[in-house]
Amino acid sequence: MSRFKVLAVVQDEDIRFEIRKSLSADESIALVGFAAADEALLTKITGYAPHAVLLVKRKEEAGVLEYARLIYQKHPGCALILLTDEISLESVDSAMEAGIRKVVGLNDLSSLAGTIIKVSVLEQGRGGEKHKETRVISVYGTKGGSGKTNLAVNLAAAFSLSKHRTAFIDLCLIYGDASVYLDLSTKDTIAELVQERSDFTIDDIKSFTLQHASGLNAILAPSKPEFADYVTPRHVEKLINLMRPYYDYIVIDLPADFSECTLAALENSDDILIVAKPDISGLRNTKMALDVLNGLQQTEKIKLVINTERKGLLNHKDFERVLDMPVSFSIPEDTKNAVISMQRGIPIVMGMSSNPMAKAILGVSDYFYKLRGGAAK
Repeated sequence: MSRFKVLAVVQDEDIRFEIRKSLSADESIALVGFAAADEALLTKITGYAPHAVLLVKRKEEAGVLEYARLIYQKHPGCALILLTDEISLESVDSAMEAGIRKVVGLNDLSSLAGTIIKVSVLEQGRGGEKHKETRVISVYGTKGGSGKTNLAVNLAAAFSLSKHRTAFIDLCLIYGDASVYLDLSTKDTIAELVQERSDFTIDDIKSFTLQHASGLNAILAPSKPEFADYVTPRHVEKLINLMRPYYDYIVIDLPADFSECTLAALENSDDILIVAKPDISGLRNTKMALDVLNGLQQTEKIKLVINTERKGLLNHKDFERVLDMPVSFSIPEDTKNAVISMQRGIPIVMGMSSNPMAKAILGVSDYFYKLRGGAAK
């Protein structure tokens, strides 16, 4: 079922929580992220391509309606809804003049989901030329050795080999080793980017991006663990938002933790692939991770990936029964060729494309081509 994508422009954590809560029960709505009312907002909207934008305006805040006018002019088809604690005839008139479709009181968000659907449908008649949205895909595993980095690297390479504009970000900030899988130097990494250009632009990002033979652009993890502290959640969010308009796919390799940087990446992703091995430890850890993500209201983004198929271990039905979630993808085990591929620095989808593991990963990429509304180029 096609869902209405919503971006909320609000910084107050309490209001963010209330918005999440009010929208979580409606399966026809996907809250794709949050943003601030600043110069990066229009870029973020271009990347997310939401059906509706929620603009929060408290009595003391100024400038929100100016951003509403800009969104209305530059993004036809994107419905604007103002959430405010100050509703008067004058304020409603000002909002309508700025292109706001509906004004809703912050003290009553019970009908917000229905309002979003209604105004989004109405606004679609004003829509301009449709463009395919960027997909930001985070790959997460609960422990080392789950195969998440192998999947993340090869998925990004598969997108790029199919002539899609693809970026890969290694956010395993302490022990990230995607550089080994891609045979790339760690001279310029995300740590150097944020140290030299704390308030970086897309041009700065490009200057610290390395190009792989497959065509993908990579932002690598720091070369030393002690450099990880230079990277903040604000950097992660800004990196993703600035890169969105310039790529078809952005694949992020995440560490096996729920650090603030990991959470920033998850909240700004469109899809989350959770990779697990079919054993008791993998099942237990995945169950705990899903509980955390459910609490963060990220459940609708999740796809479960089982990374090995060994007889005698837990099977897919065991995972589905305990986790109450379908297994979306299965990646056959091939440790020997996976290690050879890593040692050569050539993703298995490039060097051994007929291998069962490579074919399974290419199947994952095919799923995302269809989800994005197209096919391999």
